[in-house]
Amino acid sequence: MVRQKQGESPQDFADRCRSLAQKTVSRVEDPVTQRIYYEQAERMLLASFTSGLLNTVGRQLRYALPKTMDEALKIAITVNQAEIQERRNEAF
Repeated sequence: MVRQKQGESPQDFADRCRSLAQKTVSRVEDPVTQRIYYEQAERMLLASFTSGLLNTVGRQLRYALPKTMDEALKIAITVNQAEIQERRNEAF
């Protein structure tokens, strides 16, 4: 179980999750088995990323139910940027 660190961007958190997921993939000679391992790691990556994001970004991502990591990351970055913009607007 991995959690986003305070102040860590969604992109940085995704990179950290991806690095951890890659460490779980066993190397085998059979290409079919290897593909299955990669697919399992991708599902684990998406689940870890989705459940580990904090605050509004994490909640919005869980509501969206993304099917791929690329989709999840796009949503997380968009929501994060919207939050940053809101904070800037409130400062004025």
